[in-house]
Amino acid sequence: MNNTLEGKKHLLVTLLTTGTATLLAFAINFFVTPFITEILGVEAYGFVSLANTFIGYAGIVTTALDSFATRYIAIEYHKGNAAKAEGYLSSLFFANLILSIGIFLIMLPLCLNPSVLLDVPPELSSDVSYLFILAFSNFLVLTASSSFSAAAYIKNRLDYYGVFQTLSYLVEAAFLVFVYTAFSPHTWYFGLALFLSSIVLLFGNLYLYKRFIPELKVSLSFFSWTYVRDLFSVGVWSSINSLGNTLNSGIGLLVANVLLSSVAMGQLAIAKTFSTVFTRLYQLVSQAYYPMILKSYSENNMGRLLNYFKQAMNCTGSIAAIMFAGFFALCPAFYSLWVPSQDVSVLYPLTMLVMVYALVEGPVQPLYYVYALTLKNKFPTVVTVTGGVLNVLLMIPLVTSGGLGVFGVPLVTAIVMVIISFITNPLYMSHCLGVSPLTFYPPIMRAMASCIVCCLVFEVTTIAINPASWISFILAALICLVFGVVICLLIGLDSGTRNSLISRFRRVRSR
Repeated sequence: MNNTLEGKKHLLVTLLTTGTATLLAFAINFFVTPFITEILGVEAYGFVSLANTFIGYAGIVTTALDSFATRYIAIEYHKGNAAKAEGYLSSLFFANLILSIGIFLIMLPLCLNPSVLLDVPPELSSDVSYLFILAFSNFLVLTASSSFSAAAYIKNRLDYYGVFQTLSYLVEAAFLVFVYTAFSPHTWYFGLALFLSSIVLLFGNLYLYKRFIPELKVSLSFFSWTYVRDLFSVGVWSSINSLGNTLNSGIGLLVANVLLSSVAMGQLAIAKTFSTVFTRLYQLVSQAYYPMILKSYSENNMGRLLNYFKQAMNCTGSIAAIMFAGFFALCPAFYSLWVPSQDVSVLYPLTMLVMVYALVEGPVQPLYYVYALTLKNKFPTVVTVTGGVLNVLLMIPLVTSGGLGVFGVPLVTAIVMVIISFITNPLYMSHCLGVSPLTFYPPIMRAMASCIVCCLVFEVTTIAINPASWISFILAALICLVFGVVICLLIGLDSGTRNSLISRFRRVRSR
């Protein structure tokens, strides 16, 4: 009983620390976006987002090593095979270092002359060049240091990792406030802020490594191509899957820039701003459950494993429902207050098309760990890549000659991702675990039902308040949030989870 209670407390602390980091990321986007769009133009903000997208492209390569590395290191560590754990850890570190330096050198010509490939306004040319150089420098630091973060997963101390993430975002925010208030505005400040935040994470990951697994040494003498091959042979499918995800959801900004204009890219970047933050929130909530899920799988306790998966799905599904409904009802008022110089009639439909993908991704996000557990990732990779190729093939004609313009980018992506997230993934994930094909559909359906009810209630609330100022907008948002939490408690949770929460609340009150 004490172990169970301690585990729940630890989970809560992990969610709070990682959630705080995500909220800070949200706050940075909230304050920086209107500043950049108003002072430097919507094109400048588009290039900030595109720089992050390019980092995602680069990450496709390193995913082949990173995706299963923690699993291998943790299993050998818990088995007491220190030599093999050190071999995997050292091989991962040096292989990542070599890859990240190679990617930086390959991308350097584009960084120095981005106009060769992209539509870059002349006045932003040098700014974009510096921005891209700093972005790939940031990628180099993050990739080289990510190996040490395995300590947080091995010892189930993701709460510590969340603290360092929070600190890195604080450094990023403080630097942006300082440079944008003390100096003439430039787009590349954002790249330097990201680089500084990555330095903080580097030292944070080193601290976790020294604190929790100091007995595992990292040395070039432990490097082995055999260990690299082990990681790559399994992770290459995750890398290909990342390529499919990029074709599905990460190629839009580049398509908008090359086929339309830097302005269209900037509008799409604004529409995608908060979906990216919420995706990160889904991942953080899911990651908080991963150590317990891994332990349950290792002990072959299928009942507890499914229970943890469904709890995580309830959390991420409720977040997705409230988020989508909030943007559905409040988005026009929000954009009018947040970026008043931009065309709301373009941003609102763009945002809702982007949010369709964010909605369907929510309840399914925790289940992606099934592929890491079972090492069965070939079929979903084929599905994802096929969907990505179809996405691009359909997107290009719709954007150029279909009359949809920039709206064609998120529309095609939404259709493809709904099919993948609601049909192929849940069915195959159930197959991988050897459970009923319908096992994971109840949490998904509850999330969708919660979303529909939230949309209706939020819309009525917004009409009644008619937010025309930040005060009335915040009031409407808070009321909607309260309604959303109640709706998700009643509809989004299964009876077991709901009764558990009620009993826990009663115990707290009785004290």
